Amino acid sequence: MKTTLTNPSDALFEAFIKTDVTFRTQLDSSRKRKGAIQKDWHPGCTAIAALIIKNKLIVANASDCRAILCRSGIPYALSRDQVASCLEERECIIRAGSLVKWQVDTWRVGEAALQVTRSINDDDLKRAVTAKPEITSTTLSIEDEYIVIASDGLWDVVSEKDVVNIIRDTVKEAGMCSKRLATEAAERGRKDNITVIVIFLRSVSTAERIY
Repeated sequence: MKTTLTNPSDALFEAFIKTDVTFRTQLDSSRKRKGAIQKDWHPGCTAIAALIIKNKLIVANASDCRAILCRSGIPYALSRDQVASCLEERECIIRAGSLVKWQVDTWRVGEAALQVTRSINDDDLKRAVTAKPEITSTTLSIEDEYIVIASDGLWDVVSEKDVVNIIRDTVKEAGMCSKRLATEAAERGRKDNITVIVIFLRSVSTAERIY
């Protein structure tokens, strides 16, 4: 997706908005071309992106995916969950004119009972549920080991501290660590989408990779 912006944060912001518009445009075309069954009328998805430029790590998040940075063995949040249970997010939804109510076990948005307050598409709740990402910027240091980016399928059942402990006891290969975390979430009973990406920020010795 092309952008003319030179500021990385602005470029990420624009990319999320353009993705949302493109998604909705394609969905409308699909509806007109072949019709859509009721459950497919208003699909939506989460989105998170991380961009490293020199020693800057920029994270853009829309929804309840999460990114953490492991620094000297300690996890640090790079994003926050944008859900209706967060008072600040809930107030934004209400100001935009949408309904927020307690349903089943948490605060939810609109008749669709959506837990998240930001997403790609969910066009039946647009204006209130926005695709505008929340963006953070972190200066990286030599103490930084790796980043973990994952969907709520991981974070709902595996804590940030547990993630660090699991990676500590796993061969230091990104794909293997990602699979180990996803497997752990599944073994803890998670049946929702489990997507995990691990990115190592520095070289790992052969001995550390193996043991």
